[in-house]
Amino acid sequence: MSIQNLEPLLACRRALVIGDPQEPLQVSCLDQLQETARECRIVRSRREISEAPINGAIAVVFEPRLLDARLVDTLGANGCRGVLWISNETIAPELLQASRPHRLRFIGPRTAGHLHSSGIRAGAFPTDVHTGGLALITQSGSIATAAIDWAVGRGIGFSWAVTTGAEADADIADFLDLAALDPRTRAVILQVGRLRSARKFMSAARACARLKPVVVLQSRVGGYADLSGPDPVRSAAFARAGLVECQTLDGLFDALTAMARLPTSSEARVLVLGNGAGMCALGVDAVLRHGLTRARCDDSLRERMRKLVPRVRFPDGAVDLGTTTPEQLIEMLRLLLGDAAIDYLLLVQSPSLAEAHEPYVDALIDANLGPRVVTAWLGLASVVTVRKRSIDAGLATFVTAGQAARALQYRWLYGRTRELLMQTPPARERRRFRRADAQLEIDTALAKAGPGTRVSMRSDAVDRVLDHYSLPPADADPGSLRFDFSIEQHAELGAHLIVSATSDLLHSPIGYGFAPLDALLATRMIESMRLPLSAELANALRRVLYALAQMVIDLPQVVSLHLMLALNEAGGLVRLGDGRVELDSNLPSDARSRLVLAPYPEQLQRHAVVRNGNAYLLRPIRPEDEPALVALLESLRPEDIRLRFFASIRYFSHEMAARMTQIDYDRELILVALPAGDDTRLCAVAHLVSDPYGEEAEFAVLVHHDHTGTGLGHRLMDELLAHARRQGLRRVHGDVLRENQPMLQLARRMGFRVDRSNEEPDTVRVVIDLPAA
Repeated sequence: MSIQNLEPLLACRRALVIGDPQEPLQVSCLDQLQETARECRIVRSRREISEAPINGAIAVVFEPRLLDARLVDTLGANGCRGVLWISNETIAPELLQASRPHRLRFIGPRTAGHLHSSGIRAGAFPTDVHTGGLALITQSGSIATAAIDWAVGRGIGFSWAVTTGAEADADIADFLDLAALDPRTRAVILQVGRLRSARKFMSAARACARLKPVVVLQSRVGGYADLSGPDPVRSAAFARAGLVECQTLDGLFDALTAMARLPTSSEARVLVLGNGAGMCALGVDAVLRHGLTRARCDDSLRERMRKLVPRVRFPDGAVDLGTTTPEQLIEMLRLLLGDAAIDYLLLVQSPSLAEAHEPYVDALIDANLGPRVVTAWLGLASVVTVRKRSIDAGLATFVTAGQAARALQYRWLYGRTRELLMQTPPARERRRFRRADAQLEIDTALAKAGPGTRVSMRSDAVDRVLDHYSLPPADADPGSLRFDFSIEQHAELGAHLIVSATSDLLHSPIGYGFAPLDALLATRMIESMRLPLSAELANALRRVLYALAQMVIDLPQVVSLHLMLALNEAGGLVRLGDGRVELDSNLPSDARSRLVLAPYPEQLQRHAVVRNGNAYLLRPIRPEDEPALVALLESLRPEDIRLRFFASIRYFSHEMAARMTQIDYDRELILVALPAGDDTRLCAVAHLVSDPYGEEAEFAVLVHHDHTGTGLGHRLMDELLAHARRQGLRRVHGDVLRENQPMLQLARRMGFRVDRSNEEPDTVRVVIDLPAA
């Protein structure tokens, strides 16, 4: 159901309370409802529920015994906005079933409520929550309450906050989709206790992280029962989705300030200013400890600063101000903010009997220097008032230099993570593996063992399977450095890849990854081992990872695999000992859930001959197609560009091209057409993107002018509509300029109707309804 009806649920101002509160959380929830709702009515019997005015209200359930499937149907039919299940009792399946025809959404069970900047407060939250640009999505009510309370104390506001509880219906992925589309939300703070649907979560997380920062805290281990600390497989998944992970609850608090108060920087060059050598040393140490870059002042800037403060000193990466007046401090900061080589100024001030903090804070507030100045007022008793005054004025203020540096790290990591998320992978050789032969070996091993069993393959059969995927053959141990490769299963995230290196003297850090892999993702896994490797060896290791990732996609019965490789005297990789492969014939009922990320849809590749006899290869776009896509776009006539993009575009940026090539195949499809026999030149692009409700999709088609009039556009539209039907979509639409008569004629020939004029007077919307599957 995705985000269907979630925004109206959160923003609703009327409440129908079912039953009396049974515990302190519910008492608090009722108090807040009565304080913030336009109307709050309590019903205590089934008759009262059926007779209550429901339209436009949310139902808040304190006593589940009062609700049955018939009444849920009544709620939905009478315009209820959603159900907030503030009870520990599970939601009966028949209630969820009765809600589906009306698309009535449930939050809970065990939700601690929600709040909305233009709606109600329903939960045990502070009463003076500020309005702001952060969305808070948690599964834990206690963590949400702590985070909101902390944010109130720092003057940080929310667009909305929700606790999803045990997630019988709406889950954190749904709310990530909502946050991605919400124009009031600038950044998202997320807490994950468990992943209900890992593939759905990854799809929503990737979509949201491309648009705005998402910081995540995992509060409970996911796949390793004996693990203390963050689950590394989850952490790898978060990084793959573009999320920034914080490790602790106080780190989450710092993230709140970072997302609300600090600007993003791709380099995070930080210059520390302190009122003493010790303060400078603390600040620089914090900057380096959190992976940030020390900024430095050039000679000309130092001379100008000495004219302002003659006794100023310049430790590496810092400025020791010594004793200054508030006016001198402000002039120094203004001078440094004019240096383009400095991204942030970290002011670390220690209490001093000779210098009270208050005049300096007042000077900073009056100067209004902007968000690049970050302050850490050290001490306790003497600085409580100072910190509060600084926070109330909207300054990014922290208790220690370490907390300030950690907040800067989160902001920098978002920019870096997003950059990595959008990088274009280089083209790689695509080897043809013998999947059918490998599957035959697996089927034979499972047939001998019988149905419903879990078996280990014999070593000779393992050798043949590995050979079918071009993995190195077995040989004697030629050296001391060995590489361990594994396919393992995670309780939430399913099949994942592991690589590490061992020798008599070391065991490298472990690299984790998920299929599918491209060259960049495989390289990052290898870099995780932190070893100096030659380019030839790194290429060989990448080829092994490609093969294993393809095995994960191709061979669903392989639940675990382990092999150890080493270098031979010729510099190639050989296998040491026998590889181990474990099989399980019990496949998940939903084949999609087996993989946490949508693989490249090879099955959509087609060879097409159009009406003029031209032959084309039609296939889904790949991330490495970016250079070819840019070449296609730059070769178009200006008029063709305007008709497709509704604007004149002279330069196609990497970011724009990356958005069209690095797609989530679960959510959108971009088909490209290539002339038969030419793997490098694109001549057409067709785009279909589904809405977050999973009901409707928007199309767009672009054909190079050398290939128009051939029937290629018609064939691409046929493929898009066929895919939409397979996805269960109800309709497909497109916005077309009124003057684009060829596109309008094509749409009419294919059964589209002109449904309505779009908001722009020079465009129309064409729509086609698709039959139910």
